[in-house]
Amino acid sequence: MFKFNFHVDAETSDTAFDLPKEDKTSENERETKEEVTWYQAEHVKPTEALLTNLDLYELNAKDLKVGNIELRHLIAGFVLDDIKTHQDGDSTDIKKSEDKLSDLITGVYEGGAKMWEGTDDILLYLAENFKESFWKDKHVLDLGCGSGLLGIYAVKCGAKVDFQDYNKDVLENITQPNVVLNLKDTSKDDEKLKILEENTKFFSGDWSHFALLTKDLNKYDIILTAETIYNIENQQKLIDTFSSRLKSDGLVLVAAKSHYFGVGGGLEQFIEVIKKNGIFESKNVWHTDENLKRGILELKFK
Repeated sequence: MFKFNFHVDAETSDTAFDLPKEDKTSENERETKEEVTWYQAEHVKPTEALLTNLDLYELNAKDLKVGNIELRHLIAGFVLDDIKTHQDGDSTDIKKSEDKLSDLITGVYEGGAKMWEGTDDILLYLAENFKESFWKDKHVLDLGCGSGLLGIYAVKCGAKVDFQDYNKDVLENITQPNVVLNLKDTSKDDEKLKILEENTKFFSGDWSHFALLTKDLNKYDIILTAETIYNIENQQKLIDTFSSRLKSDGLVLVAAKSHYFGVGGGLEQFIEVIKKNGIFESKNVWHTDENLKRGILELKFK
């Protein structure tokens, strides 16, 4: 059964991507080997519909405390039910993933509606290792953002944040509502879109297209990304995005599992790719063997 799992509890923590069963996994592997048409990048601007639905979001939100920062996010199941009720579900990538019982459909859907362990890992690491004052005036990219909680944490600490996810409907139905839920309650509704425009941007599409679309924009002090290295064939695009969009003195934090069953990538394997590229120096800054071996990698330019 496909499930949305926006908060990862010990009892329900996912240890690998929910790929289709044996016959469909083979199909997914065949798709990966075939030429894939990746979505072009797009700047996805928030609309007034976010404010129209704010009361509904509030009723379906859950609180999460990370260090001293209070975060809010949509609760499990609400997004899918809302899409089924109010949208043409057959045309959304989230609905397609549910129909295939898979969190990954190559070139179509990349798991953005689910909150993976890596998001929790980075949030805890940030709270324990970076003072809130560190974020002031920083320009941050939440790459492969999904729920957007990494970027939202940075926003609430004083940073300006761009959110990127492969799927536009993930940004519209999950990321942007979560960002709005975390705006100050004292802000008037007519001020909230202005606050979003001043402090955030949202981009969908493939990483290489995103890097090209944003090449003339200011580069980032910090890039945060969780569970994005699972596809070996996309790792070079990820590294190229880091190198083209990161400031010379910036840093990247990558949270990932040691191995992703069924898709091939993993943390140790990615470290070897980084070494061969010779662009970044890498350092393991956090790891755990709980449930499935996971870690956080820090990258800086050599």
